[in-house]
Amino acid sequence: MFIQKMIDHATHSELWSFATLLAIALTIYSLWDYIKSVLLSLKLSGPEALPILGNCLIIKEKDMLAKRVATAFGLYGPLIRVWVLLFPFFAVLQPDDLQVILSSKKHTEKVFIYRLMHNFLGKGLITSSGEKWNAHRKFIQPMFHLTILERFIDTFADASQTLFENLHGSANEEVNIAKYINNCVIDILNEVVLGVPVKRQGALVDMEHSPFRQGKVVVNERFLQPWLLFESIYKFTKSASEELDQKKRLDQFTRKMIKRRRDMIASGPLVRRKCLLDYMIEISDNNADFTEDDIVDEACTFMLAGQDSVGAAVAFTLFLLAQNPECQEKCVAEINDIFMDDQRAPTMNDLREMRYVEMCIKEALRLCPSVPLMARKLGEEVRLGKYTLPAGSNIFICPYATHRLPHIFPDPEKFDPERFSPQNM
Repeated sequence: MFIQKMIDHATHSELWSFATLLAIALTIYSLWDYIKSVLLSLKLSGPEALPILGNCLIIKEKDMLAKRVATAFGLYGPLIRVWVLLFPFFAVLQPDDLQVILSSKKHTEKVFIYRLMHNFLGKGLITSSGEKWNAHRKFIQPMFHLTILERFIDTFADASQTLFENLHGSANEEVNIAKYINNCVIDILNEVVLGVPVKRQGALVDMEHSPFRQGKVVVNERFLQPWLLFESIYKFTKSASEELDQKKRLDQFTRKMIKRRRDMIASGPLVRRKCLLDYMIEISDNNADFTEDDIVDEACTFMLAGQDSVGAAVAFTLFLLAQNPECQEKCVAEINDIFMDDQRAPTMNDLREMRYVEMCIKEALRLCPSVPLMARKLGEEVRLGKYTLPAGSNIFICPYATHRLPHIFPDPEKFDPERFSPQNM
């Protein structure tokens, strides 16, 4: 009533003034979290940023941002400001601070950067957010129970034996170790995820031409040309067309694999153990919220992200062992003590006895984490030390940098597996 009377008696100019003030107030209200993030960023130090572009050009090489943040800790402290275009990000490095964020279900929202991977990975666990991420995680997490993965140890052994034979055939030659390892990893993933046995690929389907062997991510290229971060512009580029074509081939191939597994399930009880695709089909049949589209997205996520993460972990471990022959000799001695002259395939008990090998793998993952950088959006206000990060803040989580904090890992660049010995844990 009061507002109606005010409008009735107001002049034309007064109405315009009122409308303008209201629009300004609503804009400030809608952008208040962003404004608070900007104000906080002005209090923090960080690498020098360019106008509009911010620190985008730091990401001109893979993992470069992670390496820059690791260096920046000594200059700027445990909470660092980074600009991505006009959006402030806060790199959180201290383990205690990270635990506050990662242990809370309030902070599962992904930042806009993850949307850039939708045309590659779909909307699986890596790229999805909020309720969908929580629901899918509850569905999928039981599939990774150790007892389920232990059933595939012969798969790991068969693929590893093939890797050994291929490398042995290239003895005394310079080789691209990553290529050999990636072939080994994708053979394992083909069986564990899709149910295509390592030893019977040729008889079943032409996996050599699987689109999962040819996947390409263009996210880094888009940061080199930041205007391509806007989907309305990027969709007109050749890269976008190629990316969509790639996604189409991945989807078609995965649906073909789903149909194949459904047909096998319908024909009678599976003779071999279930693959992850079988579990997801079972989940989908019993949950309307987990559709075939969701199976496709999650299968693509496992196949593509699994190649990159596992392949990188193995390659870096071998590289670091080659650089530290004394550690390599200890690994060989431990393995020889377990197997003697026995040529049998390893068992889970054998793997549990490889304690020093495990220490070397953990130290390799400390120095060269498979995922050097992650990002989240805060779902609520978080207090870290003397700073309060507002809800909606964009957070960088940088294992590459956190694993190099000198007060936690003295002489952090040194490869020292003893950090993970029982005495030091």
